Amino acid sequence: MTPVPGSNDDPVVVGILYPAEWFGTPEALAEEVAAIEALDPRIEVVVERYDEPHELRSARGKPDAPDLRDQAPPLTEAQRAAFARLDAAIVIDLPYDVREVAPRLRWVQAVGAGTGQLQSAGLDDAGIVLTSNAGSNSLAIGEFVIARILQHWKRFPEIEDAQRHHEWNQTLYGRELSGCTLGLVGLGHINAVVAERAKAFGMEVLATRRSAGPGATAPNVDEVLPTSELHAMLGRADAVAAAVPETPETIGLMDAAAFSAMKPGAFFCNVGRGSLVDEKALIAALESGHLAGAAIDVASKEPLPADHPLWDAPNLFLSPHVSTSPSALFPNVHRMFRANLARFLAGEPLENVVDADRGY
Repeated sequence: MTPVPGSNDDPVVVGILYPAEWFGTPEALAEEVAAIEALDPRIEVVVERYDEPHELRSARGKPDAPDLRDQAPPLTEAQRAAFARLDAAIVIDLPYDVREVAPRLRWVQAVGAGTGQLQSAGLDDAGIVLTSNAGSNSLAIGEFVIARILQHWKRFPEIEDAQRHHEWNQTLYGRELSGCTLGLVGLGHINAVVAERAKAFGMEVLATRRSAGPGATAPNVDEVLPTSELHAMLGRADAVAAAVPETPETIGLMDAAAFSAMKPGAFFCNVGRGSLVDEKALIAALESGHLAGAAIDVASKEPLPADHPLWDAPNLFLSPHVSTSPSALFPNVHRMFRANLARFLAGEPLENVVDADRGY
């Protein structure tokens, strides 16, 4: 990346465009603005909210999504004025054809790990660098996965139900994690955290990874396998955790054949993208008893319609995309953003640059 153009006296305008309340209190955000401006006397921070409805964001984020610009909210005068001045920004959404409203924009930092909705703004064609927040969510979401496995294998819902009914049921013994096998679909930041915590419980850890070649290794993983061996891995695992980005290759990857390949009585957890899972196949695997349980924090359509059959699937723990921890996420994202901003000002390569061809 080349240094920021202009003289040393020219301002570098940095936008915070996601809803300010997501960061926390106004006082906390003001401290963060001051920390950003303290990096360099040229920096001027502009806080101007731009966000789109969740349904539109999800639709824009899908591979080969149709043009949905007619559903995008019109820009206000304040938003247009802010976009016109931006050199860099941290965002959740961007308008279509962003270069037309932001002629100076050179770099965008995504608040989320998924960046499809931002790529649809025409960043790559405009030569605007996009970086993701990969890693900022990983601790909280990795803990969530382990919690779901513990919740299921230690039979916490049944124990709580017995308490509600005042039943002293001494048959509700749980399962020990030590000695069991955990399979990981994907081995990015989230599942790396899951692997570390699973090893602490004494579990054997297997993983499939797109880039895995012969003899591939990874910290806290006993075997790293290519995605071509997904079904073989599924058949060895007592529990499976999936955390992969949405790409043409991952859509529908966990289908009826994949669930059939899993061990009878196994547990499945998905915290990546809802499009990974054939939801009808998941429900069928739960209804038949082939899977003893499952947990999903993401769905193919969000918000999930009230009449969707997932709500009533047996032994399914369903949560509304809340596995992260916002109180940790936004400070983590901003630490990454400030580090990258220093690189941006110096004309150095940025971390977590999104490859438009891969989609992440």
